[in-house]
Amino acid sequence: MKRYLKQTESATANWTTEQDCFLIENNSLSIYELIEHLPFSEEQIRVRRAVLGLVRRDKQMKTY
Repeated sequence: MKRYLKQTESATANWTTEQDCFLIENNSLSIYELIEHLPFSEEQIRVRRAVLGLVRRDKQMKTY
């Protein structure tokens, strides 16, 4: 049986290249600061961070 990823409504939001660049460059900002600068909801920003691999990168860069 094949498993399909559940598509969420926020995953289909249209992000521009400039918005992606801003999110990548300012990944260290809090989610609330990102909401002020980007026209997306908290959930949409969290999903986009995961799509761009920023969540995984944060985990890898954490010092133990």
